[in-house]
Amino acid sequence: MKKLLLSIIILMLALSCGKSEKTEDGVVTLVGFRQIDPVHPQHKESMDIMEAFEKSHTNIKIEWEFVSGEAYHQKFQAMTAAGITPDIFTIYLGSRTAYITDRGLVKDISSYTDKVKSEYNDNIWDAQGDNGEIYFVSPNLAVAHVMYVNTKILDELGLTFPKTHEELIAQGEIIRNAGYTPIAFGNSADWVMNSLFFSAIVARYGGTEWFDKAMKGDAKFSDANFVNALKIIDELQKEKMFSAGINQLAHSLALEEFIQGKALYLIDSAWRVPVMKGAMTEEQAATTDMKVYPAVPGETFPNSSVVTLGEGVGMSSKLVGAKADAAWEFMYFDTGAIGADMKMKSDTVTTYNLDMSKYDIDPLTAKYIKFIEETPMGYVIDAKMDAEGMGVLNPAIQEMLLGNKTPEEVASEYEAWVAENDSNRKK
Repeated sequence: MKKLLLSIIILMLALSCGKSEKTEDGVVTLVGFRQIDPVHPQHKESMDIMEAFEKSHTNIKIEWEFVSGEAYHQKFQAMTAAGITPDIFTIYLGSRTAYITDRGLVKDISSYTDKVKSEYNDNIWDAQGDNGEIYFVSPNLAVAHVMYVNTKILDELGLTFPKTHEELIAQGEIIRNAGYTPIAFGNSADWVMNSLFFSAIVARYGGTEWFDKAMKGDAKFSDANFVNALKIIDELQKEKMFSAGINQLAHSLALEEFIQGKALYLIDSAWRVPVMKGAMTEEQAATTDMKVYPAVPGETFPNSSVVTLGEGVGMSSKLVGAKADAAWEFMYFDTGAIGADMKMKSDTVTTYNLDMSKYDIDPLTAKYIKFIEETPMGYVIDAKMDAEGMGVLNPAIQEMLLGNKTPEEVASEYEAWVAENDSNRKK
């Protein structure tokens, strides 16, 4: 019965993908599969761009299917297991869509991107495959670490933004005595600490160079770099710098705590800027600053944050000739001058080098743009390492925050898992 059900599902998936072999009357037809909810306001700009492409490229027809959330990955994995690959599809950097990139199912588009690299932010052109392949053009940079500052409270308390970790700790008592939370942070979803803060501190202790070595096994995640980063977080928790009940507090509630003026600092991502703008008054936006965490002892990659590429559109490795050219036409339209212009008008900061003087940019977005331009970037751990390993590291960090594990124990447990299981050590 189970085999019959699986066969039916595979047949349905094959039919849902359609066929993309024919070219009639000069029209190239492609099958597209995107992680989008067509009726969600968050995805309106993507839908508008697809509609604009269809109107301006009558020689290219894309038969789209949309699936959102985890259902997208579940269906896509089932499709690829059945030997079915759409022509163009949503793709991520690193392990998130390794089920297609690691199997050679995605085309290296370097021959196309080499002609347009200078039109985009330099940060998007790091190799995406083991041999230097470029699989997609990211329309945005997902900056995962920002330390937001309520400058109104800072002035009220007679403080200045701390230059060092030690100076920040010293401010804690003053902030708490005034009735404020020093750092709003919610880690009930265990990925938050790893992605939005811990990764940034790991980057401070060696940048991308040390991390590349640790991925391959030429260094270890039990080394001092990793342990020292964990110690920073451990000390902040012991010094009562984070929101009360950090492991029970939702990520979104920490943001509310900051917006409501109950916390002096907030550690979060840069992609929260649109949400913050919608929830803040003009005065609040004007008195919100964007920094990186202060200097930590012994850091070698100062004043840095961490970034990964936002999701983009890749094409099947099977595409050649007119079909590959048509797929690239859409990818470039989506991320290039036209798509980027549409995104900026919807308050989305893009990777395409637009003339920003043409846009009416609000103060908070202007700070975000400046932050991206001026801040060196390291890696987000869960964008580089296998997802299964995060099931070891993230809960272990939560245990450390509860006082049940030491930084050394967390590091050793993760290194042991990586050495035994992570695909980066097996390449």
